[in-house]
Amino acid sequence: MSMDEELIVDAEGIPILTALVHEHETAAPEAQPADATAESAAAIADRLLQSKPFKQQLEQLTATLSQQLIDQVEQSLRPAIEQAIKLSLEDSQSYSAAAIRQQLEHALPDLLARALSK
Repeated sequence: MSMDEELIVDAEGIPILTALVHEHETAAPEAQPADATAESAAAIADRLLQSKPFKQQLEQLTATLSQQLIDQVEQSLRPAIEQAIKLSLEDSQSYSAAAIRQQLEHALPDLLARALSK
């Protein structure tokens, strides 16, 4: 199709192809040497690692993953800790029950204040 020919379009204005293009008629993209490609990838990675927005995204991702890890560890350990406290407190004469009770008495005001502030 030359520039002087009129472009045929459908009712919605979308061009209608009238001539087929065969694979052997298209130009193949130029192949880049492997070293140049690797070098450009390394340069891109270096620029990304040095950019402030990318560093901020990494920091946000790190914070999110750290919080998820904390939550998962807490969820995993919660039943075992609850069981240990229950067993210790069932034997009210034990040294651990007295120590836990004393620690809870000292920590209770701070725990209540935190719970109420949320």
